[in-house]
Amino acid sequence: MKRLALFLFVTTLYQGFAQDTLKICSFNIQFLGHFQTRENAVLADVVKDHDIVVVQEMVAAPVDGLYPDKTVFKADKESGAFVAEMTKRGFSYWLSEEDTGPTKNHTPTTASEWWIVFYKKEKVLPDTVRCYGFVSQPLVANATFDRVPYAFPFKAVHGKSNFTLVSVHLHPDDGKTDVIARKTELDALVSWMTTVKESNKDIFVLGDCNIYDQKEFVDYKTKNITSLNEACVSTNSLQYGNAAKGEPYDHVFYSSYSTEDLVKNSFKVVDLKAEILKLVPAGTYQLDPYVHDDFRTKFSDHLPVSFKLLTGKDTDL
Repeated sequence: MKRLALFLFVTTLYQGFAQDTLKICSFNIQFLGHFQTRENAVLADVVKDHDIVVVQEMVAAPVDGLYPDKTVFKADKESGAFVAEMTKRGFSYWLSEEDTGPTKNHTPTTASEWWIVFYKKEKVLPDTVRCYGFVSQPLVANATFDRVPYAFPFKAVHGKSNFTLVSVHLHPDDGKTDVIARKTELDALVSWMTTVKESNKDIFVLGDCNIYDQKEFVDYKTKNITSLNEACVSTNSLQYGNAAKGEPYDHVFYSSYSTEDLVKNSFKVVDLKAEILKLVPAGTYQLDPYVHDDFRTKFSDHLPVSFKLLTGKDTDL
């Protein structure tokens, strides 16, 4: 009996102090569910070593289902093919209840997008007792957002940690009115991060922010919010054809509450072309010289970005 009690004590103590490293990826895959030429297996292999993969720009549902208004939607073949490749590699997934867009939704076209996160359930699980879902309403013609972001809270299986990933696809382009529209979106997200009624403040806003330079977010430092891509490293594939066309579109915003969980210097932009060349024989695809329309329809016009979290250090559970 004493041995059993000691075993239970040690096990409980270990679980209380257990730690794990989570590898998180954000990847905007242009019009996922639209192009029939998408190399889904290759893309899934590129990201398979991550524990969480947050995908933007899924334009059609990968499964049959019902919208919240009880109307039916049908599985899209192209979206479903990517999801199938991810599940083959050990991922489960969390799909938003419906799609969101600037002018309409409930349509399997590029006019709207679904939010989806892939995760490995032996590492993390959805934490739906916490605040989750769309951060604003309505989902169409929203006064603030082109596409209303979606909050995905997770809890670690090993090590007491929980955190929320807010997937975004912000307003594009660099005209004066475009930058203003994007600032409106970013201001609203920063406000949501700092005022959401959650005891846990480990919130990461990540995805295709369509940001062009540091000036668009540097002022948020006064609210203790910054980007892991503060250096504005290029994340679009046009750089493969012309380095001058590289833009720092993709970001991971976080607050001072999350610094305890972040693995220092773990942020990186994944060299998508280099990863593809590791997986297939040279000459399999048109990679050199770079042909943009071929690359973006087979793979994407964005590169994945990744970072790491250390569990078991969370102090605001």
